[in-house]
Amino acid sequence: MNEALSPPKALLIEDDGANRLNVRLQLEVMGIHVYDTANFAEGRDVFAERSFQVVLIHLGSEPLKGLELCRIIRAESNVPIIAMTDHDNVINEQMWIAAGADDYVSLPVDSKLLVSRVTQQLKRGASQRIPTSEILQWGALKMDLGMHEFFVDGKPLALTNTEFQIVQLLMERPLQVFSREQILQAIGSMKSPMAPNVVDTHASRIRSKIRNVGGPEVIRVIRSVGFRLASGVS
Repeated sequence: MNEALSPPKALLIEDDGANRLNVRLQLEVMGIHVYDTANFAEGRDVFAERSFQVVLIHLGSEPLKGLELCRIIRAESNVPIIAMTDHDNVINEQMWIAAGADDYVSLPVDSKLLVSRVTQQLKRGASQRIPTSEILQWGALKMDLGMHEFFVDGKPLALTNTEFQIVQLLMERPLQVFSREQILQAIGSMKSPMAPNVVDTHASRIRSKIRNVGGPEVIRVIRSVGFRLASGVS
């Protein structure tokens, strides 16, 4: 079957049987082919064997293992990752974002919210696979939108889907200051009281990644306003 015409595939990693069945059924109603696993090792192995369009993770009995799995998957792939978070767990939403997750939903999962978040991530991933030759350039930074590649001084740098979207937004309008709310709206991300703080977490990770490959400080924080590209790199 033509991959473009086949149903999207999701990897669901959930150690609670009832919640795994509930989420699986909701994804299947959306027309998604679901591979579900119950632990860290199975999730890691199944991900290595197949190509997925979205990954959902919740290991309530081993939260640190869930976080580790998120990091492993992110190091290998730009696939959208959605964390399913527990309010009474020591692993919070910002820790998931720092580990490479693109979005999160709180447990117990609200069906409408889950459908919305998964749909957003599938659309984002699909749009990034559309061939195009558009190139964005800002000083040492170069972004190939068609190939979904980002370079700093000619060196390739892996970004998560959300990080890529944020950098793309800033590079498309490098002189504009974007508020945290504008960034969230542009990338279609979380709507919660914590969401603006998540933007700061993403920005910090992007700056750190660019510094680690010898790049300049490229994201400037405008106090009480938001973010823009630093003028000194152009």
